[in-house]
Amino acid sequence: MYEIINSYINYHPVKTQRGLEILTGLFPYFIILFVIIGSFIVPELVAYLVIIFNVYWLYRSFQTAINATVGLLNVKATQKTDWMEKLKNLDYRKIKQVIIIPNVKEPVHILERNIQSLSEQNFPLKNIYVVLAMEARARDTDEVKTREMIKKFKGKFAGILVTWHDLKPGETIGKHSNNTSSAKEVKRLLVDERHINIKNILVTTCDVDIVFPKQYFSLLTYKFLTTPNKYHRFFQAPFFMYNNVNRLPALMRLRILMSGVGYLATLQKVSGRFMSFSTYSVSLDLLDTVGYWDVDVIPEDWHINLKSYFALRGDVDIIPLNLPVLGNAPESTSAWKTFKGTYQTEKRWAWGVVDVPYVVKKFFQHPEISFWDRLKKVTLTMEWHITWSSSWFLITLGATIPTILNPAFAATSLGYNLPRMSSLILTVCMVGLITMVLYGNLLNPHNKTTKSKILAFLHPLTFLQMVTLPIFGLLLGALPGLESQTRLMLGKYIGYRVADKV
Repeated sequence: MYEIINSYINYHPVKTQRGLEILTGLFPYFIILFVIIGSFIVPELVAYLVIIFNVYWLYRSFQTAINATVGLLNVKATQKTDWMEKLKNLDYRKIKQVIIIPNVKEPVHILERNIQSLSEQNFPLKNIYVVLAMEARARDTDEVKTREMIKKFKGKFAGILVTWHDLKPGETIGKHSNNTSSAKEVKRLLVDERHINIKNILVTTCDVDIVFPKQYFSLLTYKFLTTPNKYHRFFQAPFFMYNNVNRLPALMRLRILMSGVGYLATLQKVSGRFMSFSTYSVSLDLLDTVGYWDVDVIPEDWHINLKSYFALRGDVDIIPLNLPVLGNAPESTSAWKTFKGTYQTEKRWAWGVVDVPYVVKKFFQHPEISFWDRLKKVTLTMEWHITWSSSWFLITLGATIPTILNPAFAATSLGYNLPRMSSLILTVCMVGLITMVLYGNLLNPHNKTTKSKILAFLHPLTFLQMVTLPIFGLLLGALPGLESQTRLMLGKYIGYRVADKV
C-alpha cells in the first residue's frame, strides 16, 4: 500500500498537495455544517458528537490544570537552582551558544532589550555569539541600527555577527528563510573558518522581543550536556507574552496570561506531544544534518521539528527547560490597531495548518518509523489545528443548535437533556479555566508580591474578562484559524507579516 501511495505522490506532487490542502481546509467546515445540517437529519448523532467533544474538552481541562500545576512547581524549582554551579562538574567551556535574532525594521529599543538580556547571562559571555539576522531589503533603514548595537555591546560577547538575507527564488519572506541564511553563515564562519566543532555549537532562534532569564544558557548547556542523544533533541522553554501584558487593552489581557500557562502546561506533557515554538534551541549539527529550515514554509517552529522527526527516522524529541522566556504580545498605538494586529498574528500562527498536508504525506513516505509513532504525529498536528477553528462552535453553540433548529428533537428525552448535560460538563471544565487564570496572575512578572498577584486574580476586571472570553475566543481564535484554513483550501496563501511593537 505504501508503495502505491508513494508512487502517486511522486508522480502527482502538485495534485497531491492541493488535494490534501483542500481536504484540510474542508475539515472544520464539515464539522460545523454537520452540526447544522445534521440537526435536521440525524439530530441524535449530532447530540452524541457534542457530548463526546464536551467530555474530550473536560479531559483537556483537567489535564491542563494538572500539567500547569506540575509546570508551575517545575518553574519555581528551576528558578531556585544554581545551574552554573551544577555545570562546574561538566566540560561546559567547549559549548558555544549562538543566538539568531531575525528582525526587520524593528524598534531599536526592542532589539537592544533582547541583547541586554543576553549580556546579563550568568553563562560565560565569551562563549556566546549574537547573530543579528537582518533582511537585505531593509538595509537602508536597519544598517544604522546594527552599527549602534555593535558599538553598544562591543567586547561583551565572543562576537556579534551581522548577516544580511537576500531573498532568493523559491524563498518566502519571514523568519524561516532568514534563519536558514543566518545559520549557514554561522556554520561557514565558526565551523569552516574557525574550525569549531559543529557538535559543540548550540543555536537558539528567537523573536526580537524576547527577554531571556539570566540562567537560560547555563540551564540550556546543562540540559544539553546531560541529555542522551542530545544531537537529536530540541530544547524548549515556556513562552510567556508578558513583557507588555499590563499595557494591553484591559479586556485582552487575560487571554495573554492564560496562553502562557497553556504553553507551560503543554510542555509538561508526555514525550512527543509538544512541538517547538517561537524561541527554542537545537544543535547546529542537527540543523546541518536535516538541511536547516525550509525556506518556503512560514510557520518554521513546528515545521523544523516535524522535518527533523522524519529526517532522523522518528528519533527527535523536545527537552523542557522550565525557565520562561518573556516576549511581547501584539501591541499598537490604539486598542483597535492592537486588536487588528492580534488577529493578524493569530492568523499567521494558525497558518501552521500547512503542516497537516506535510505530515500526512510524510506518514506514507516513512514506513521505517513505527506506525503508531507516525500516527501520533498526524493526530497531534490535526488535533491542534482542527480544534483551533472548530472547538468554539462545538463548545458554545453545539448543544443549542439541534434543539433550536429541530423542535421535534427538542421534545425528546435526549434533546431535552442535551443542553443540561453539556452545561454541566462545561461548568466542571471551569476547573481548568480558573487554574489558568490564577497561575497566569501568579506568573505575571509585573505583579511583584504574592499579595498583588492574588489581588489581581480577585479583581472585578478579571471576572469581566472571563465573561468576555467566549467573544474574544471567536474573534481572536476561531475566526483567524478558520480564515487561515480557508485560504489554504482556496490556495490563497498568506505572507509573513511582522506584528507591531511599541
